[in-house]
Amino acid sequence: MSTASPANFARTPDPQPRRKARRLARALLIGVVVLLVLLVTLALIVTASLRRALHANLPQLDGDIHIAGLTAPVTITRDAHAVPSITASNLDDLLFAQGYTTASDRLWQMDALRRHAAGELAEILGPSLIDHDRQQRYLQLRAAADRTIATLPADQLHQLNDYANGVNAWINTHSNALPVEFRALHYTPAPWTPRDTLLVALVMSQDLTTSFPQKLNREALTSRLPADLIADMYPVGSWRDHPPSQQPIDLTAPTDVPEIPLDNTQSSLRPTASPHDLLSTNTPLIHQSCDACRAGSNDWVIAASRSASGAPLLSNDMHLSLSAPDIWYEAALHTTDQSLEVTGFTLPGVPFILVGRNAHVAWGFTNTGADVQDVYIEHFRGSGNETQFEHPDHTWSPVAHHTEIIHVRAGHDVTLDVLTTTHAAGANTIQTPIISPIYKTERRPLSLAWNVYDPTTISMPLLAIDTAQDAASLVTAFSTFSTPSLNLVYADSQHIGYHLLGRIPIRGPAIQHPRTITPSLLEAPAASPLETDEDSDEDSASPPPAIATPTKPSANTPTTLAPVIDYTIGSPLSNVPVDSLDPNQQWSGYIPYGALPAVTDPTSGVLATANARVTPADYPYFITDDWVDPYRVELIYRLIGARTGLTPADMLRIQTDVHSDVDLVIAQRLAYAIDHASTTALHRDPKRLHEAANILRNWRGDLTPDSAAASITIATRAELWPMLLDAQLRAHGIASKQQLAELTALYTWGEKYTALEQLITHQPKRWLPSNYGSWSDLLAAAVDRAITHAPHDLSTWSYGRYHPVEIAHPILGSETLLSRILGIRTGSGVQPIGGDATTVKASGLHFGPSERFTADLSNPDTTFANITTGESGNPASAFYLDQFTPWLHGTTLPLPLNHPGIDHTLTLLPN
Repeated sequence: MSTASPANFARTPDPQPRRKARRLARALLIGVVVLLVLLVTLALIVTASLRRALHANLPQLDGDIHIAGLTAPVTITRDAHAVPSITASNLDDLLFAQGYTTASDRLWQMDALRRHAAGELAEILGPSLIDHDRQQRYLQLRAAADRTIATLPADQLHQLNDYANGVNAWINTHSNALPVEFRALHYTPAPWTPRDTLLVALVMSQDLTTSFPQKLNREALTSRLPADLIADMYPVGSWRDHPPSQQPIDLTAPTDVPEIPLDNTQSSLRPTASPHDLLSTNTPLIHQSCDACRAGSNDWVIAASRSASGAPLLSNDMHLSLSAPDIWYEAALHTTDQSLEVTGFTLPGVPFILVGRNAHVAWGFTNTGADVQDVYIEHFRGSGNETQFEHPDHTWSPVAHHTEIIHVRAGHDVTLDVLTTTHAAGANTIQTPIISPIYKTERRPLSLAWNVYDPTTISMPLLAIDTAQDAASLVTAFSTFSTPSLNLVYADSQHIGYHLLGRIPIRGPAIQHPRTITPSLLEAPAASPLETDEDSDEDSASPPPAIATPTKPSANTPTTLAPVIDYTIGSPLSNVPVDSLDPNQQWSGYIPYGALPAVTDPTSGVLATANARVTPADYPYFITDDWVDPYRVELIYRLIGARTGLTPADMLRIQTDVHSDVDLVIAQRLAYAIDHASTTALHRDPKRLHEAANILRNWRGDLTPDSAAASITIATRAELWPMLLDAQLRAHGIASKQQLAELTALYTWGEKYTALEQLITHQPKRWLPSNYGSWSDLLAAAVDRAITHAPHDLSTWSYGRYHPVEIAHPILGSETLLSRILGIRTGSGVQPIGGDATTVKASGLHFGPSERFTADLSNPDTTFANITTGESGNPASAFYLDQFTPWLHGTTLPLPLNHPGIDHTLTLLPN
């Protein structure tokens, strides 16, 4: 027998490692397959579970339900869009049924709203919501609601309890069929209470009241700039302003618009919070979801003499952040004795109808933007629990301490020490929380005074409003409505009117000792300094021939070009944080209801508001100096014009109008600038810039989804303020790119485009950056920046692609993988839309008309409305997004009061 050599052994591989490797590979493959199967199975189980939960939560729409808490049967019919019409024999049962019905469609939204207000979202959504909850805890809305409960009239508290009992009846009878969000987040809702209704109302006030973040933003930005630039940036009036008036509205464009007068009212105090801190904190507080978008609205009312029906017409569309489901819930409420018959919109969580009509009157709101918040710089001594604060009379009191605990899902609880001082509000004393900890870099003790902290200012006179028999009784009913401050327009069968609502503080000496206050806006000069050679651009003396908007009527020049504000009662000087010891900044009371701006039956037969200035030049009280640009209200008046025979269809066409006067002015200036810019300014791509100019010069100013000119104009407009402010901030010592960007983003003034229109019209040299030879060069460069990412063929740059809208569910999103797996639409998806903040149809990516409403007072059934999504908050419901397409396309749906469509009938029976 032969023996193998060592060499032969070396060349023969051992098969064991290969077999082991193959076995390992097979095992890994099997493991991966098993894991994938398990994951797919788990996904299918979760998907099936979510589908079951979604469908289990669909409310019963027909048949009978026996329920404890009722004294008599209640009938709930629903139309083709599931809008409920609730009929009960008494008010207690009606409000119970309204709470029950609203909860059946919107319970998770209601829970999210109260948690948002109270600062309790991190408990269900995790650590990412801690900062939000910190803000809300320091703002103390929960404490404000508790104080209000203690002072609310007994009948109003009883009504809130009736509603809460209905909500809780639904929760108690559907513990196994709660909305899918509760199952997904593994929690159950707490019982509903009257405090929760107040929290929902207060968070709406918060959304509509942005004075304190605006003041901090303004302080941080303007502390770097001289007074003349600040005056240009923060106008408090315009020749385009058209406050509600007894006399006809003059829409004449002045032949010569003066420059913005100087405003020397800036505080000498300097901010300590960093721009980054302010930007990250205040942007959510201001809710700016698009450039110059603010919570606001349009409303107008037409006299009987100008309508086709021979009765007044009223229209309203409220502009808010958009989400699914819509913030509003449509409903009609009836008692069998007809003492209450009303239809319209309510907030989920709040009883009655907030905006709408009954058989006798109709009403609508816009946000006033009244300044009902002051930021005080307190004077402290001592430390810890021994800290004291100084009063204006130089006495001292202890700073109150209150512990707040934020529960955090999948995280550690956060404990806050909330400090509180006190300030006078007339005869009352209000708790003013220290808000400095909201801003991590703020070192001053800043307290917040806000009218909602005065429990005597909060009332819910909703029954009196909904049952008003005529215009006079409606105005009386609103006399105790306190917050938020709103512009009310109203009508009955014969009369129309306007009234500003809310408890607005009087700052300074008490009303019985009025004094003249230096006006914030000085009288317009007879000749603008901008017309002189010393402060005008060399080519601005030859403006483009079509600068004036072609649609403006030609008539006599107005007698005044800018408002002259002369406040004779109180002080308006609170547009930045103020010293807590300044007697001129203490609240001596509130403007009496009878002294608030109001107009009845104007000779013009039309009244309109759109968040712009509503005070005449001689109005003695300070409301605010941070109005919204007046372009929308001016367009409403112009579109109505002298027309008669107006119909609800005409009102809808106005609501959906997308013309922008200011953008037409800007577009014409841009085209002219490109034509006259230097060769150096056009060196990068002159052909493309001239193509843009040709598109702009042929545009009529309509921001339609297919318009390329609209894309070029709006994109350029978005570049202009950053270019202008960046240069000025650099010139005044700011070098950091990050800080420049952050400071520029803090410019959130309501009339920022009024200011821009003035600058582009007059082209003052003080604003021209040193690296540009002329304003034409600057404007051409802005266009060049704006079109950098536009399609090669500029004519194909559709505005709808540049400027879409998307309405998403806050948890499930809009077009997500989960929604595709579930096979349901959880949101609208990204859709092209026209308009922007300067058009009657105000729109942004997540911003726009949250509802549309028109009532013809000739017939209670001649009412049209819609919301953005649908009545249901359940994505599996046919009524979750069924109103989105009509809303997107600018149509409304019938909302009759007396004879609603009946597609479903449900009867609630006493148990």
